[in-house]
Amino acid sequence: MSDLKIKVILNKGRQGVPIKRLVRVADEFRKFLEMFAKDIGLGEGEWIAEHFTNTSVGYDGAFVGKSNSRTLNLAQKALRHITDAKRTPDDLKYGLTRETFYQYGRIAAPIPADDVVSIGIYDGKPEPEMRMLSKARFLEIERQIVERLTQYGGVKGVITALFRGVNTIWVHEISSGHKVVCEFDSDRYDEIWTLLESKDTVVNVEGWITRKPGDDPRLKIATISPATEYQEGDLEKFFGLDPDFTADMTTDEYLDDLRGESTEDYLKRLTG
Repeated sequence: MSDLKIKVILNKGRQGVPIKRLVRVADEFRKFLEMFAKDIGLGEGEWIAEHFTNTSVGYDGAFVGKSNSRTLNLAQKALRHITDAKRTPDDLKYGLTRETFYQYGRIAAPIPADDVVSIGIYDGKPEPEMRMLSKARFLEIERQIVERLTQYGGVKGVITALFRGVNTIWVHEISSGHKVVCEFDSDRYDEIWTLLESKDTVVNVEGWITRKPGDDPRLKIATISPATEYQEGDLEKFFGLDPDFTADMTTDEYLDDLRGESTEDYLKRLTG
């Protein structure tokens, strides 16, 4: 077993913790450890929980697996790096990704605003250095990452679900099959409903897309309309749209003029 481990403590200085909150924090912590291990390249192994405490509920997440000393040393530095209270998405090192940094922040997502998750960094020492991860810190990390992943774009796909209470539809992209959660204003409900008259209708959706690591993309609908179906012969309509484009020259002569040489000379140069 390696000596790579990190401590997490809930409700520091208090008695017990609601089980629902404990489960959610533990799951976010697990996701972070797995993503962290992948970034660092720890290799095959798993994380186990050990050394439980009963007052302020806590435990160590320890990596069990085969890894060389160089990688373990890198992992220790990376843990200290990513838990730094001044860390930002723009100065990550050691192969750590923005998604993993965001997931680190999510450890504190389930806790109340007046509480913190204590993160202990052992760094090869018998007692860990404790660092505080608050809900406010998570929201700061989320804002730094998510705001930069919001852009205007479009989706072409099929509507697979409609949720009237939250004015939301699911659109599965034709190209990738990925689900995009699309939000619409309540006064557009009839317009959306009309698009569902045919279950096979393909729609074009445009709007502001927010991509949050670990979640489905969300799009605030600006426009939505049925996609124009391809009809046989449509492709041929693109040809010959401007017959006067090359003036008195043929297409071959026009291309020769652009290259500054004839097609024959051009081919000789390629094969010569």
